Amino acid sequence: MQNQNLIPAQTPKVTFIQARNQDTAKLRVAAYARVSSDSDDQQNSYIAQLDYYTKHIAAQEGWELADIYADEGISGLVASKRDDFNRMIQDCRDGKIDRVLVKSISRFARNTKEHIQYVRELLRLGISIHFEKENIDTGKMTSEQIATIYGAFSQMESQNHSNNMRISVRIRMEKGDYLSPSMPYGYRLEERTLIIIPEQAEVVRRIYAAYLNGQGMEDIANELNKTGIPRTKGRTVWHPSTIAYILTNISYTGDMLWQKSFSTNEIPFRQVRNNGEKPKYFVENCHEAIISKDDFRRVQTLLESRRNQAGGTVSSALLAKKVYCGNCGTLFRRKVVNEKVYWTCRKHDRDKDLCLISQIPEEQIVTAILRMYHKLKRHREQILIPILNQLAELREKDLRSNRKINDIDKEIAQLTEQNLVLVRLKSKGYVDSALYLSQTGEIDFKLRELRRQRRRIMESTGEDSQIKATEAMLDYLEDSPESLEKPTEELFETLVANISILSETEMNISLYNGLMLKETMERTVR
Repeated sequence: MQNQNLIPAQTPKVTFIQARNQDTAKLRVAAYARVSSDSDDQQNSYIAQLDYYTKHIAAQEGWELADIYADEGISGLVASKRDDFNRMIQDCRDGKIDRVLVKSISRFARNTKEHIQYVRELLRLGISIHFEKENIDTGKMTSEQIATIYGAFSQMESQNHSNNMRISVRIRMEKGDYLSPSMPYGYRLEERTLIIIPEQAEVVRRIYAAYLNGQGMEDIANELNKTGIPRTKGRTVWHPSTIAYILTNISYTGDMLWQKSFSTNEIPFRQVRNNGEKPKYFVENCHEAIISKDDFRRVQTLLESRRNQAGGTVSSALLAKKVYCGNCGTLFRRKVVNEKVYWTCRKHDRDKDLCLISQIPEEQIVTAILRMYHKLKRHREQILIPILNQLAELREKDLRSNRKINDIDKEIAQLTEQNLVLVRLKSKGYVDSALYLSQTGEIDFKLRELRRQRRRIMESTGEDSQIKATEAMLDYLEDSPESLEKPTEELFETLVANISILSETEMNISLYNGLMLKETMERTVR
């Protein structure tokens, strides 16, 4: 075999690449605090806790500050009312946090259900929570039993705190120096005294005078809405329920009645009407009156008289033209059998073979409606606010894609800019008053016309009417009583659009914003 010259392989050059030390990646640590809104409480202020957690996290080797989240201590017993808590949870879900520091379990959650829910979620995300006061680190727990025990302790702590608050409020009521957290329309609080707001007081007097002159609550509300009189807290719409509240509020006489409602002992706490379960406190002449005691008594007498005139037919009158057959779509009619009121499908009543839905006792329908009201009153934020947000998003999408709306918005922006330029020129003396008034008047006229066109277009969209209906429902439910013993005009004017009877035991209640709720009816044994 012929020899071949073999070229020896070159020695390979090896470059050593240092392995990255996994321990150098810093732990992103967040802190959650419940801060005091009291200016005197420096220890629990936001600045104090910000300083504490910033120094504490910086002192730990391998830690870096992700963020500090803080909600005021008055923000409630449920997570839905804590904006920064929800922001922190979302940041955890987005992978921005590895560890959370909290002073105590009671600062993190105020009831067992929430405590377990969020501890479980953060554990699933690989995020540990350290409760400083109890010295519990969820990253080292082997069982959620401990979390359950401490969650129960947290709930007990909240109940104890609530009981202490109730005792404090009761003592202040007995001494006569209690202040309601909300001021009646027509008053403002100044140095622990209710002071009359003149323009609002005139509206209150107008409402009382109109009712005494024979106007109904709905007519009064419609007049105020047409006049464009604003309410408080940014609300603009007057409802019959708002008028009813003003007409029955003794505060306008200069007297006060305290503890008309009270908080339940069980979490979640609910405000319920005080029907004699707790003492009430009547305080005379504690502030300046808007309405005379005589006018107030006359209004209460008239209210009672109108209620008595309606007698037992109130529910029947409200249900008329509201109840439909879920089988054939026919309007139900009222029927009295052996002095008992029923609602029956007209086709079924004419011939049982035409429709299978039989007559339903009125009391069953009323009970189901009231059950729906109380559930909606209690859970209005969880049910209606998500709907409102979804409708607003749909409307925004529609508006962005609507060429007419876009053209009107551009023209409004141009006219507004022109108006601003005129104001600047006038302030510098470059435009005389006559020309200024003429041109600004013309611009204002065009702006009003454009806004009117825009409003007409928006009102023609389904989302806009549903948004207004949902806002009206939330407004009504905020002012309405915690407990209703019988349906009211306001309930049907604001909430219930119609009722569909599906069977002897089921009905659908359609609300004005398009939401449909199913309710059961107990079958009456005859």
